[in-house]
Amino acid sequence: MNSLKVTGLVLWVADATLSVKFYKKLGFEVVEQTDRHAQVRLHEFEVTLVTMRDEEEFNGDSLAGQKGKGMYIYIHCDDVGLLHSHLQQIGISPRSQPRDWEWGNRELVVSDPDGYKLCFWQVLSK
Repeated sequence: MNSLKVTGLVLWVADATLSVKFYKKLGFEVVEQTDRHAQVRLHEFEVTLVTMRDEEEFNGDSLAGQKGKGMYIYIHCDDVGLLHSHLQQIGISPRSQPRDWEWGNRELVVSDPDGYKLCFWQVLSK
């Protein structure tokens, strides 16, 4: 069987330029950017941000309601508490306070400009 590896996501966004600014604040590197789409990378993981459009082949997804409903992009970090403070300093308001979960993670959720949720997590010390 072929070797499989998840390398990225495509997200429909209202404004790729605005989304790029948000992801850059979080530490993503801009790989490519035009007025219609952008590609940002965090280590080996890439997110393609495509400005919504109404061409027939795209409008079912592009113009759909709540973006990312029920989906979280999980991003590991060393210290959720420090990240929480940093986010506030750079003007990003988290959706939640850092929280310890029974499955052994400390997590913090942030929404991007289109409502996609990013969950920053660390393993709790035992």
